Amino acid sequence: MSHTTLPRTIVIYPRPDAGPAGDLVEFEGGGRRVTLVGVPDLDEAAPVVERLVGEGAGLVELCGGFGPVGAARVIAAVGDRAPVGAIGYDSESLAAISRFHLAFLAGELQSELFLLLVPGADPERDRIVREHGGGARFTAVAVPDIAAAERVAAQEKVGLIELFGGFGADAAARVHAAAGGAPVGTIAFGIESMDAAAAFRAA
Repeated sequence: MSHTTLPRTIVIYPRPDAGPAGDLVEFEGGGRRVTLVGVPDLDEAAPVVERLVGEGAGLVELCGGFGPVGAARVIAAVGDRAPVGAIGYDSESLAAISRFHLAFLAGELQSELFLLLVPGADPERDRIVREHGGGARFTAVAVPDIAAAERVAAQEKVGLIELFGGFGADAAARVHAAAGGAPVGTIAFGIESMDAAAAFRAA
């Protein structure tokens, strides 16, 4: 299977210094491709996602910064051409994620970690790091399974972790424990996207 025909998931997050077409980083393995896409701001996300879906992306995952309003804009732009999911947080992470957002609003930047499930990935090699300033940074790591996600989460000292690429229901709890209680978010799909997301995963 060629690179261009691999099933492609796109993971979208805001990155202020990204270009208008988005800042793309590819991770590939196990017959799938996950593309991490930084967009200048939430307003620019919808046209970037719409273009990538038009180019063949089959699944869209949004970071927790979008919220329901931002997610709704992307869903409206994509329509029924691809399922769109967004990060949410379960009960064990609610208090910690509230503290994270309060600190963010106060201008206190904290480090963030994205873990992307990519079969066959090497977490030591398949990663990017972006410096936020003030010692905070954004790190994205492709991992082959939950055990590797736990190891990376235990090593990184971060204020927030988000899981992408198809982690199962127990992944958040396991990574939350490995990270010493850092808030962990996972992707959820609305009713309008559930069947299409399941079909994409089964393909």
